[in-house]
Parts: sequence; structure tokens; C-alpha cells
Amino acid sequence: MRLNPRLFEACYFFARTAFAQGDAEKAISLYERANRVQPQDYQSSLLMAQIYDDLGRQDEARNSRRRGVRLVEDRLRLNPDDVRALYMGANGLVALGEMGRGLEWARRAARMDPDEPMVLYNVACLQALAGRTEEAFETLELAVRSGLNQKGWIEHDSNLDAVRGHPRYPALIDYLDRQASGNP
Repeated sequence: MRLNPRLFEACYFFARTAFAQGDAEKAISLYERANRVQPQDYQSSLLMAQIYDDLGRQDEARNSRRRGVRLVEDRLRLNPDDVRALYMGANGLVALGEMGRGLEWARRAARMDPDEPMVLYNVACLQALAGRTEEAFETLELAVRSGLNQKGWIEHDSNLDAVRGHPRYPALIDYLDRQASGNP
């Protein structure tokens, strides 16, 4: 980022890493930077909205989500089969209270790529946000069995707060630890 301060990917992926490590302040700063570098990117808008919420900055969260959803809608007009745009936009919609529309977008994404771990993970997040805790945990387990190994996200993603009290949650984290150590 020192060599090229306009390199979106450096800011964006550094923000994702900071988030996975539990450093919300650093992550939001980096997502904001990524958003300034590439303002048409829906991902940084939607991801920073969640962190704004986590930090108690609801007005900024709502504004960032609305902007992110508008950018997703633009993206989907050009690329209606963009699965990532669908599930990220779905998250923004659910968080904005548009539950029906958000869950429909999530179902579309899941139909398009039903075995993709990141699709499953994000659908689990949406189910958790919608209060469907058991369904969310089952989908999260399926995501992990399908190859998702992003323990840091599972531990720090506030979208999954509802599933952390699930009785099988400790076993899921233990499984991810064993996977990471090469001892499944």
C-alpha cells in the first residue's frame, strides 16, 4: 500500500485480514480506504456497514448499506448471475429490514452455486440474522464440511452471533483447529 496507495486489492484484502483477526477499528479504516480508491465497489460498502454496526455507528452503517445495495442492484442489472453480489446484497437487504427480498436473493445465490462454501457461509449468516438459528448452524456446518476454513471470520463475524451459543459450536471450532493443524 505504500508503493501504490491506489491499489484497491491491497486495502480490501488487508481489511478482510484485520477483520478476521478481530481488529474492527483497523478493518473499518482499511475498508473506508478501499472504498475511496474504488467507490463503485459494493463489497467494501457492505462489509464496512457491518463493522459500523458492530462499533455502534448505526447511521453510518445504514448509509453504507443503502449505498452498497444500490451498487449491487447496478451490478446485477449488468451481471444477473453474479452470485457474490447476490449474497452480499442479500445481507445488506436483511440488515436494512427487507427480510423477504434479502432471503429471496440468498435463495437465488444458493440455487446458482449450492455447494460453494462461501455461498453457504453467507446464507448461514443471513439465516442467523433472520432468527433462523438452527437452520443457520446447519448451513454453517455444511459450509465447513464443503471446505470453508475461515475460522477467524466464523469467530468474529457478528452476523453469526446467534449461532455461537449453539451446543455444537465448540465442536465446529475444534474441527477447524484440527483442520488447520493438519490433524482432522
